[in-house]
Amino acid sequence: MVDRVKAACETEWDAHKSDCSAFVHAVGGKLGVTIAGQANEIVGTIRGGGPWRRLTDGVEAANRAQAGKLVLAGLRGDEQFEHSNHGHVAVVVSGPLAHGRYPSAYWGRLNGVGARFETINWAWPQHDRDRVTYAEHDLA
Repeated sequence: MVDRVKAACETEWDAHKSDCSAFVHAVGGKLGVTIAGQANEIVGTIRGGGPWRRLTDGVEAANRAQAGKLVLAGLRGDEQFEHSNHGHVAVVVSGPLAHGRYPSAYWGRLNGVGARFETINWAWPQHDRDRVTYAEHDLA
């Protein structure tokens, strides 16, 4: 079985590795899920219910990604240890867990280069990575 989410991440990586929000938009679009706004707005969307269902932690996020769901991780900028106007978002994919709790993911990095199939503990500093919100969306 083809991992559609991981395949979409691979397809969109080069074009969007320098912008987490654009990367999430592009991956969602490739999978038929419209995602709008910058990272802070995306975090609000995935926390807001509707077609998004919040997950308890990184272990559940990894399990749901393995089950073929679109899983996002995010934290608003004003919730980060070092407050920022910009939040951060990532796409969780099937793969190993780091330290038994941080799922594998892809993400862009605003004005930098994100990561391609790394565990989420590298997406946020130590002060923030345990406060990330995870949510899933069904795919057609």
